[in-house]
Amino acid sequence: MPELLNIEKGPNEIKGQINISGSKSESNRLLILKHLYFPNLKIQGLSTSNDTHLMQKALESNGTEIDVEDAGTSMRFLLAYFSLSTTKPITLKGSPRMHKRPIGILVNELRSLGAKIEYLEKENYPPLRIYPSPVNGNTITIESGISSQYISALMMIAGKLPKGIRINLKGKTVSKPYIELTGNLMQKLGFEVVLNDEFIKIEGQSNFQEKSIQVEPDWSSASYWYLMVCLSTKASLKLRGFKENSFQGDKSLVDLFLKLGVRSIFHENYLLLEKVEMDLPKNLNFDLIDSPDLAQSIIVAMAALGILGEISGLQTLKIKETDRLQALKVELEKTGAQITIGKDFLKIERGISTLENVKFETWSDHRMAMSLAALSMISPISIQNPEVVNKSYPNFWEDMKLLGFELSNHLPEDLEL
Repeated sequence: MPELLNIEKGPNEIKGQINISGSKSESNRLLILKHLYFPNLKIQGLSTSNDTHLMQKALESNGTEIDVEDAGTSMRFLLAYFSLSTTKPITLKGSPRMHKRPIGILVNELRSLGAKIEYLEKENYPPLRIYPSPVNGNTITIESGISSQYISALMMIAGKLPKGIRINLKGKTVSKPYIELTGNLMQKLGFEVVLNDEFIKIEGQSNFQEKSIQVEPDWSSASYWYLMVCLSTKASLKLRGFKENSFQGDKSLVDLFLKLGVRSIFHENYLLLEKVEMDLPKNLNFDLIDSPDLAQSIIVAMAALGILGEISGLQTLKIKETDRLQALKVELEKTGAQITIGKDFLKIERGISTLENVKFETWSDHRMAMSLAALSMISPISIQNPEVVNKSYPNFWEDMKLLGFELSNHLPEDLEL
């Protein structure tokens, strides 16, 4: 039976300091690049997330079976990594949900470069078996409107190909800042990277000589504190280590949440979040095609504040840890909100009217848990399966306690002693 976390109504004023661990996106990319090119590189400030733990475990494994559980980034990146670095057959598998997340586009492109990959169950889906095979090709064309992780995975193996790689981009690119993050990190590590709307070109090995590299804190995780500040009556919250010139695309939340009453002030060693007294708009529309991981935080904020509107660019949300569009609709409609969803959008037609006795399901999704937890700023709430936050932000509940939230865990009534 699922565990239930009860959260009392949060403090009216959010005040204090939070230390968020390193970016999961940066950490997982740097780990792949370290193991491909820089075995002695020291990565400082690695993410403490379970996804990053799974990536480290896989890269350090000598076994023939790798289980990435529910880590989608690890599945995509490791498929490319093992396609050119394994000396023995490797089975790559994950959770039941992972085996429903498509990967055929990446498999096809890796095969076109010479990789030998076999589907073990259903065509186009994990689990997979990867065999040792020379990977030589250097020019591919990929549908860029499905997953940026396919493209990042291909970019990172470029230096191991005799002629590098040229990736021609077909269609409208989703989550483009994540591709730019990969390119920026590779440039920082000495690779020559050309990246524009039509193609990406990466040639040859790196001339990088440094011994260490620092990971910036995770902007996606910061979004939940922006959400709580947004729902507070007063706030002065410090987030350590965040930089104004960040490589991470989810830094766009600075501008997004300004429209919802949160001001960001950058200092040398920390970011200060303040609540802004302002007349909030009755309607807002956002296109989150570049930052879909912010969708739950933005949507919960708007619904809680009674702001109506449409959030678009969400086509990738249906193939995440869960179908996030359906999950948001079901959970927010428990509160009296009215939500309409489509293939790539969510529309808020009525905001939240009550949170009394609401028990939120997390849908095995860390971002559902953390965004819905912020509603405790308005009323006491309950969250089922709270442990899902370990995927990206293991200290989330402890950080809530640090700021004065009262949390208590309970088993279902029929299991209590």
